Amino acid sequence: MKKSIAALLLTASFATVPLQAQNLDNLTPEQQKQLLTLLLKQQMGGAAQPAQAPAQAPAQAAGPVAAARTEADLAAAFSKFPVLAEGVQFERFRDGFAINGKRYIDPEGKISSYAFDPQSGDYTYLAEAHTGEFILKSGRALSTQEPVTIATAYQQGALWQVTTATGKRFTGYRLIPSSRGFVVARDNTGFRYVPGSGTTNIVAPEAYSIAALQNGDIANTGYILLERTPESNGTQPGNSLGALFSSVKSLGNTLGLGKKEDYALLQIESNRLVPVSVSLEDKQVQVMSMCKQKNILIAKCQQMDTFESAYEPNGSRHLSHYFWRINWFNVPGRPILVSQEGGLSKISATDLNSGKKVILFERTLGIANFSTIQHANGKISVTAQMGFSSETRDDVLALLDSLPDVAAKTAAN
Repeated sequence: MKKSIAALLLTASFATVPLQAQNLDNLTPEQQKQLLTLLLKQQMGGAAQPAQAPAQAPAQAAGPVAAARTEADLAAAFSKFPVLAEGVQFERFRDGFAINGKRYIDPEGKISSYAFDPQSGDYTYLAEAHTGEFILKSGRALSTQEPVTIATAYQQGALWQVTTATGKRFTGYRLIPSSRGFVVARDNTGFRYVPGSGTTNIVAPEAYSIAALQNGDIANTGYILLERTPESNGTQPGNSLGALFSSVKSLGNTLGLGKKEDYALLQIESNRLVPVSVSLEDKQVQVMSMCKQKNILIAKCQQMDTFESAYEPNGSRHLSHYFWRINWFNVPGRPILVSQEGGLSKISATDLNSGKKVILFERTLGIANFSTIQHANGKISVTAQMGFSSETRDDVLALLDSLPDVAAKTAAN
């Protein structure tokens, strides 16, 4: 085998054309891999070396993983980031984020997902360096220091393989950044990794899975969003009666006539569960195709495709998706939930520590959309579209402390 590989390598060194396909076909996959490695070394200026016995194949493809570091190394790197005198304001974009109005981009790849903490300025993002190959970096806003590479990740179909800079490996179906570190989730279980500290296990109730999208920071709030599994609400394939019942219940929930608590926030350390009355069906987007215009107002379409998306096909926000309707923040020491639950007529705020809930906006005809921002001073403001005008609540925490508790009133009834 050594002679055959060496001969092929020698041929490739002096040939003016690439190796013929039939020569490669005569080698085993491992021999082909070994040969290509030698050729790459030769092209980079290294002399051809005798073929060695094939090493054990790695669990994942080679990629831009730096030399292994220790958790102490990472902790030391993060300690060099300056402490901010005041918070910053982050703004979300489909392909990245902005810090105090200035867009942030990464030179190594497109930013596909991210999380941030406006108070500390910490952020972590996932940049796609090549198709299916990602780099996870953590940094701090307004710092002149480059973000720290904390891990690399590979996506093969539905499976994520993640390797930290310290050599730890995780596999799962969802990769979720937090302001410092990330979560690799399977179904109702997951692993939270904080660089410089280590790993914490997450175990949710069997009826739930860890939601793919999180519009709240796991690291600074301690809460993670869960989604009820389809088998638990009677909508599994083949169960037409269960699906019909679920759809009717979802419609009632949208109209504010009942509860369909398909989501919940889980406090990771205490396992405390806070149900959120938003329906699974609301996350679906419908796209019509094979359409023929009947008149100026009506088109007849032969096909409709349904899929989950936080955005509409035209790039605008899919406002009924849970990502936009369930937002949670940390106002130092007090995690606060801002949500549009149980229909479209109300937007509420909930103190996740005490359970107190107040109504921020209410409109019988429905609230078309709303946006929530945590400002540099830590205050949370909410702006809602109330018919033809918009209204803003500038300080959610102050309203939580002054308005009546509707959660206690509901419990009493």
